[in-house]
Amino acid sequence: MKNYLGLAIVAVLGIAAIAGVACTASADTVIPNVSSATESGQQITLSPGDSLVVTLDSNATTGFSWSVTGISDETVVDEVSNEYQAPDSELMGAGGQEVWTFEAVDEGTSTIEMQYSRSWETEVEPAETFIVTVVVE
Repeated sequence: MKNYLGLAIVAVLGIAAIAGVACTASADTVIPNVSSATESGQQITLSPGDSLVVTLDSNATTGFSWSVTGISDETVVDEVSNEYQAPDSELMGAGGQEVWTFEAVDEGTSTIEMQYSRSWETEVEPAETFIVTVVVE
Protein backbone atom coordinates (compact mmCIF):
# COMPACT_ATOMS: atom_id res chain seq x y z
CA MET A 1 0.00 0.00 0.00
CA LYS A 2 2.86 2.36 0.86
CA ASN A 3 4.40 1.77 -2.57
CA TYR A 4 1.19 2.80 -4.35
CA LEU A 5 0.87 5.91 -2.19
CA GLY A 6 4.49 6.85 -2.90
CA LEU A 7 3.99 6.31 -6.62
CA ALA A 8 0.82 8.40 -6.57
CA ILE A 9 2.63 11.26 -4.82
CA VAL A 10 5.52 11.14 -7.31
CA ALA A 11 3.05 11.11 -10.23
CA VAL A 12 1.14 14.11 -8.87
CA LEU A 13 4.38 16.05 -8.28
CA GLY A 14 5.58 15.19 -11.79
CA ILE A 15 2.35 16.42 -13.35
CA ALA A 16 2.49 19.61 -11.27
CA ALA A 17 6.09 20.24 -12.37
CA ILE A 18 5.17 19.78 -16.03
CA ALA A 19 2.17 22.09 -15.63
CA GLY A 20 4.41 24.69 -13.98
CA VAL A 21 6.87 24.60 -16.88
CA ALA A 22 4.00 24.93 -19.36
CA CYS A 23 2.62 27.93 -17.49
CA THR A 24 6.04 29.56 -17.38
CA ALA A 25 6.57 29.04 -21.10
CA SER A 26 3.25 30.59 -22.02
CA ALA A 27 3.83 33.55 -19.69
CA ASP A 28 7.06 34.33 -21.54
CA THR A 29 5.16 34.76 -24.80
CA VAL A 30 2.81 37.46 -23.48
CA ILE A 31 3.14 40.68 -25.47
CA PRO A 32 3.90 43.64 -23.19
CA ASN A 33 1.03 46.08 -23.25
CA VAL A 34 0.88 49.64 -22.02
CA SER A 35 -2.76 50.58 -21.71
CA SER A 36 -2.89 54.11 -20.35
CA ALA A 37 -1.15 57.45 -20.72
CA THR A 38 -0.78 57.38 -16.93
CA GLU A 39 1.78 54.59 -17.44
CA SER A 40 4.05 57.09 -19.19
CA GLY A 41 7.66 57.09 -18.06
CA GLN A 42 8.10 53.38 -17.55
CA GLN A 43 10.87 51.18 -18.91
CA ILE A 44 10.06 47.93 -20.71
CA THR A 45 12.57 45.19 -21.49
CA LEU A 46 12.13 43.15 -24.68
CA SER A 47 14.08 40.64 -26.74
CA PRO A 48 14.77 41.15 -30.46
CA GLY A 49 11.63 40.25 -32.41
CA ASP A 50 9.26 40.95 -29.48
CA SER A 51 6.37 43.38 -29.83
CA LEU A 52 5.14 46.16 -27.58
CA VAL A 53 1.49 47.22 -27.82
CA VAL A 54 0.57 50.71 -26.61
CA THR A 55 -3.17 51.35 -26.23
CA LEU A 56 -4.18 54.94 -25.43
CA ASP A 57 -7.58 56.57 -25.05
CA SER A 58 -8.39 58.80 -27.99
CA ASN A 59 -11.41 60.71 -29.22
CA ALA A 60 -11.35 61.38 -32.96
CA THR A 61 -14.60 63.35 -32.76
CA THR A 62 -12.75 66.15 -30.93
CA GLY A 63 -10.00 66.34 -33.55
CA PHE A 64 -7.38 64.97 -31.15
CA SER A 65 -5.18 62.02 -32.06
CA TRP A 66 -1.94 60.46 -30.89
CA SER A 67 1.18 60.74 -33.02
CA VAL A 68 4.68 59.38 -32.59
CA THR A 69 6.86 62.46 -32.27
CA GLY A 70 10.08 60.57 -31.82
CA ILE A 71 11.80 57.21 -31.60
CA SER A 72 15.30 57.94 -30.35
CA ASP A 73 16.90 54.91 -32.05
CA GLU A 74 14.94 53.21 -34.83
CA THR A 75 17.63 50.53 -35.15
CA VAL A 76 16.47 49.31 -31.70
CA VAL A 77 12.68 49.68 -31.94
CA ASP A 78 10.44 50.36 -34.92
CA GLU A 79 6.79 51.37 -35.35
CA VAL A 80 4.87 48.53 -37.01
CA SER A 81 1.25 49.68 -37.02
CA ASN A 82 -1.35 52.08 -35.67
CA GLU A 83 -5.10 51.74 -35.71
CA TYR A 84 -8.01 53.64 -34.21
CA GLN A 85 -10.59 51.47 -32.48
CA ALA A 86 -14.00 53.12 -32.39
CA PRO A 87 -15.95 52.98 -29.13
CA ASP A 88 -18.48 50.24 -28.42
CA SER A 89 -20.91 52.97 -27.40
CA GLU A 90 -23.42 54.48 -29.79
CA LEU A 91 -23.33 57.76 -27.88
CA MET A 92 -22.36 60.70 -30.05
CA GLY A 93 -18.88 61.96 -29.19
CA ALA A 94 -17.81 58.84 -27.29
CA GLY A 95 -14.09 58.21 -27.38
CA GLY A 96 -12.26 55.14 -28.59
CA GLN A 97 -8.66 54.00 -28.41
CA GLU A 98 -5.57 54.14 -30.57
CA VAL A 99 -3.49 50.97 -30.64
CA TRP A 100 0.18 51.25 -31.60
CA THR A 101 2.44 48.25 -32.17
CA PHE A 102 6.21 48.54 -32.00
CA GLU A 103 8.80 45.83 -32.71
CA ALA A 104 12.11 45.29 -30.93
CA VAL A 105 14.63 45.16 -33.77
CA ASP A 106 18.10 44.94 -32.21
CA GLU A 107 19.82 45.21 -28.84
CA GLY A 108 20.04 48.66 -27.28
CA THR A 109 17.86 51.33 -25.70
CA SER A 110 15.34 53.59 -27.42
CA THR A 111 12.75 56.05 -26.18
CA ILE A 112 9.35 56.38 -27.84
CA GLU A 113 7.64 59.74 -27.42
CA MET A 114 4.02 60.35 -28.39
CA GLN A 115 1.76 63.40 -28.21
CA TYR A 116 -2.01 63.81 -28.11
CA SER A 117 -2.93 66.92 -30.05
CA ARG A 118 -4.86 68.42 -32.93
CA SER A 119 -2.75 68.43 -36.08
CA TRP A 120 -3.80 71.96 -37.10
CA GLU A 121 -2.90 73.52 -33.73
CA THR A 122 0.82 73.95 -34.33
CA GLU A 123 1.45 76.68 -31.73
CA VAL A 124 -0.35 74.87 -28.88
CA GLU A 125 1.19 72.48 -26.35
CA PRO A 126 -0.12 68.90 -26.68
CA ALA A 127 -2.99 67.91 -24.39
CA GLU A 128 -0.97 64.86 -23.23
CA THR A 129 2.41 63.29 -23.79
CA PHE A 130 3.42 59.67 -23.45
CA ILE A 131 6.99 58.39 -23.15
CA VAL A 132 8.25 54.83 -22.78
CA THR A 133 11.82 53.58 -22.78
CA VAL A 134 12.41 50.26 -24.48
CA VAL A 135 15.47 48.20 -23.58
CA VAL A 136 16.17 45.36 -26.00
CA GLU A 137 18.46 42.64 -24.64
